[in-house]
Amino acid sequence: MKTMKLFTMLFLAMGVMFVSCEKEGPEGPQGEMGLQGDPGPQGETGEQGPQGEDGNANVIASDWMESTFSDTATFSQSQEVFDSNITAEVIDGAILLAYGRGGSDGNPNRLAVNLPYLVGERNYYSIARIGSIIFAGRRTGTTNQIFSDFTAFRYVLIPSNATSKIAQPNFEKMSYEEVMDHFGLDY
Repeated sequence: MKTMKLFTMLFLAMGVMFVSCEKEGPEGPQGEMGLQGDPGPQGETGEQGPQGEDGNANVIASDWMESTFSDTATFSQSQEVFDSNITAEVIDGAILLAYGRGGSDGNPNRLAVNLPYLVGERNYYSIARIGSIIFAGRRTGTTNQIFSDFTAFRYVLIPSNATSKIAQPNFEKMSYEEVMDHFGLDY
């Protein structure tokens, strides 16, 4: 009888435990934000880092060079400019930007344009070679052309080590003025 009483009590106790356990209700609203804590102590000053390179230290930029293209109508014309700074290492990873400029020195509206450049049936472009840059014009049609659209040429060579440290813009899509401003070069 005692055993029966004990089992009955245990059975009732377990029943009460199961009935009293309910699924939790919905989550209540977010409480208010606590107060801001005190700031921590100032950390120690680190060592000075090494001096960085000048942003255009490795950029090779020519002066404006007068065009030597003749006034004779031809299939093509070219002008080679020699520069010993243009090495195989520079050419392998460099960005070559070439520009043509028309008009005269007294013309305040002289506009420099990126090469390659197409004017009518005249295509102007440049080629980098070890020790030189070639500025060239070639007809695109069947009629010989006079390549007189530009009176001067200039180039900028940006070696790969001048642009590898951080992401750089696409210089080939930038205007002449934007490139000069980016590298702090004279117009």
